[in-house]
Amino acid sequence: MTDLHGTSKGVEVGRTCLGDGDKLFLVLGPCVIESESLAMEVATEVARLAGKTGLPMVFKSSYDKANRTSANSFRGPGIGQGLRILASVREATGLPVLSDIHAPDQAAQAGEVLDVIQIPAFLCRQTSLLIAAGETGKAVNIKKGQFMAPQDMRHAVEKVRSTGNKRILLTERGTFFGYHDLAVDMRSVVRMKDFGCPVIFDATHSAQLPGAGDGRSGGDRSLVAPLARAAVAAGADGVFMEVHPDPDRALCDGPNSLALADLEAVITNLAEIFRLVPRGEPLVQTCEESAHVPAPENALATALKRIKLIIFDVDGILTDGKIVFGGADLEIKSFQVRDGHGIKIAKRCGLEIALVTGRSSEVVARRAQDLGLDRVFQGMKDKRPALTALMEGLGLEPAEVAVLGDDIVDIPLMRRVGVAFTVPEAPTEVRGAATYVTRHRGGDGVAREIIEMILKAQGRWDKVMERYYA
Repeated sequence: MTDLHGTSKGVEVGRTCLGDGDKLFLVLGPCVIESESLAMEVATEVARLAGKTGLPMVFKSSYDKANRTSANSFRGPGIGQGLRILASVREATGLPVLSDIHAPDQAAQAGEVLDVIQIPAFLCRQTSLLIAAGETGKAVNIKKGQFMAPQDMRHAVEKVRSTGNKRILLTERGTFFGYHDLAVDMRSVVRMKDFGCPVIFDATHSAQLPGAGDGRSGGDRSLVAPLARAAVAAGADGVFMEVHPDPDRALCDGPNSLALADLEAVITNLAEIFRLVPRGEPLVQTCEESAHVPAPENALATALKRIKLIIFDVDGILTDGKIVFGGADLEIKSFQVRDGHGIKIAKRCGLEIALVTGRSSEVVARRAQDLGLDRVFQGMKDKRPALTALMEGLGLEPAEVAVLGDDIVDIPLMRRVGVAFTVPEAPTEVRGAATYVTRHRGGDGVAREIIEMILKAQGRWDKVMERYYA
């Protein structure tokens, strides 16, 4: 999975992918492992709902609640017994399992069982803990501290990535709002998505009232569903909820836990909202028409700096999408000269160019020959093999590839590369999968536009201008 800024590409966990934009995913379970029988009861219901809804789900429960308000609070069975129970849950239900670690020396042992290692919110700045979790190679879920600005979580992400592990999830769980209270700023969901990691919203801990329960934390579970709905509407990829068969008797976080009997109705509602919200909103919105292509900024520029290969669709991208048929198999398409010049500039600057199109046409072969392009894939109803062949042939990673497409056949490529471009007239689903929606329409200079953007981000455009003004 690529680490694209702005549009998360998902994290592989077990047999599924979390946060790839296709489906909402859920992290569910009791706050703490109270007993093996209770853990199995909750996990069995979660597995049933996963099968019924088709949504990816992860079972969560803590083997040790090391940050309880009171020393007398129940902490759980401990790491040995807790991991054994979690392993049994996974074997019985097939669900991936998640739990948190509190010290670096727990990481290796936990990594032998867990599919996802969680970093508690209070410990999200602990360098040794983050690095130890990353070194396990398992997916790492970092909960944002109640004291942290969302943009500062990039440092936690970089610590895990320094180990070579890019399987990172981030969780928003509210921010301190005076004593004994939390407030949720949904802008955190948007801002943390800039790091290229799937973002989870912890609906139950966001409804918590820290330390407000006379030696324990209080909470208001009536806020769980409304906050979860708001987070999904804001773009959250997943929702974290602690659930219990009888929250009022739970040994940990009962006041803000969701009743297991209410779970199906809540997640069904959340899934409906998820389907209505475009995924992968462009980081930089369509620019107003101007005489010059703007230099990209911020996270998009960072992603563009890595691009070494640009893959273009043809119909609707290098042309306006119209085809004129005449007698004797005559086929006429109109290409924009500025696009052709832009492609030649890109090649001179060292960028690789490929055409991947669903149709087969002699006109396309002729245009490719005119531009000196030898990487041309025609008749590709499924374009993924072409992407694989290009990356293997050029020795590239997905983050080093950009795609410009305009229809649903291009979405599988757009979701697998570093930067995905589309045109403003593309269908809603395609625009939702794009990193950036161009100013120009297909066939009217759109290839030139993105080539200039890439070269400006890479600091090469000034040399191009020097060549022509010399």
